[in-house]
Amino acid sequence: MQRVKLVIGNALIVAVSIAFTLAMLEIVLRFVPVAWAPPVQPTTADDPIQRYAPNTSFTWSLGWNFNVVNQGRINAQGYVADFDYDTTATTPLVAIVGDSFIEALQIPFDKTLVGRLQAALGNRGRAYAFAQSGSPLSQYVAYVQHASTTYHPQKIVVAVVGNDFDESIYAHRKRDGMYHLYPPSDGNFDFKLSPPAKPSLVERILRHSALAIYLARNVGIANVLDRFRFATPQMGQTATAADSGPASDLYVGQTLAAGDYARITEGKQVIAWFLKSLPRAASLAPRDIVILVDGMRPELYDAETLAAAQTAYFAVMRA
Repeated sequence: MQRVKLVIGNALIVAVSIAFTLAMLEIVLRFVPVAWAPPVQPTTADDPIQRYAPNTSFTWSLGWNFNVVNQGRINAQGYVADFDYDTTATTPLVAIVGDSFIEALQIPFDKTLVGRLQAALGNRGRAYAFAQSGSPLSQYVAYVQHASTTYHPQKIVVAVVGNDFDESIYAHRKRDGMYHLYPPSDGNFDFKLSPPAKPSLVERILRHSALAIYLARNVGIANVLDRFRFATPQMGQTATAADSGPASDLYVGQTLAAGDYARITEGKQVIAWFLKSLPRAASLAPRDIVILVDGMRPELYDAETLAAAQTAYFAVMRA
């Protein structure tokens, strides 16, 4: 009996020590620039365009030691910008649509593509961003339609990156609360909103934990596990002769490099749908729409590596 009490007592001491340590870490991390993303405003039937909670601020940082820190603002319309959008303004407007490449939480707004374009336009025009991390081509069309009906831009720019193609398909989606393409009912994709999933109690707790956010975003715990082969290689890793893993585990352009016939065919169908839907959503002639396609980075910085990547899924989709 004495031995049982001793074991229970030691276990309680260990549990209390761990809880105390975690609590202290949580408190300390509340006072340092952990990479807190702005809260998302869930979509509804009346407001189906996913955005961030309006008039909020955010902090973004990189690395376990916060070697890059950025403080930013979400405007009244729910987008990353130092100014609010005006539906009554009459100066020419260019709408820039995209994902994290356009919202750019990591850098000051005046250094982003949209901030630089607005500075170049000055009082002669306006540049508004409609973007959120994780958005695919299907969501871009929804953003374009929203921008067109609400703000009536004269020009639209859409930035396309490597994971935008298959993630437009509902079965391959990365985030809910956005528009995706569902299996066709009449020969065409069904284009509709994927309702946001209600987070579990554990998810809600973790989203409000500085320690959990620090481990996930600053430390990159998934990357650490990957070093010990507990996870697949991270996005951006390039196939080389030295790689011993299967080609399906390698990434080019933030998406899996391997693409079988079914994936390539589906990707081409998504592109066809996108190019057909974009002008209609914009209510503009094709000449007033610019599509920017990201390069294959870091492959493009080395001729040999770039040549080897020409058969990758993203290379085929770019072409």
